[in-house]
Amino acid sequence: MTSDILYFLTAVVLWSAGYLHTGRFVRPRWKQPGKLVFYLGVSALLIYWIGWYSLFFIVGHPLIGLIFHIRVCKKHNIDWRNCQPREKYLALQKKWARGDFQ
Repeated sequence: MTSDILYFLTAVVLWSAGYLHTGRFVRPRWKQPGKLVFYLGVSALLIYWIGWYSLFFIVGHPLIGLIFHIRVCKKHNIDWRNCQPREKYLALQKKWARGDFQ
């Protein structure tokens, strides 16, 4: 049982790190709690159902997101560490929200 709590705390820490990095730019704002509930909910269910194998999701999901974030930012000449220029980053997010991934 102790390892299950450790896995869940790992999920909380990884989500928090991701939020502090780019989560503050998530638009619209109502998506932020939804993303938190989804990620931690899926993590908790996987911990309950498959134990330590859940770490593949807990670590893999944010890692894939980070890799995608870095690649897209570099492609659009945005600094991936601080999402600057901010206006360009937010414009890119609006474009994706419309389904335009070009």
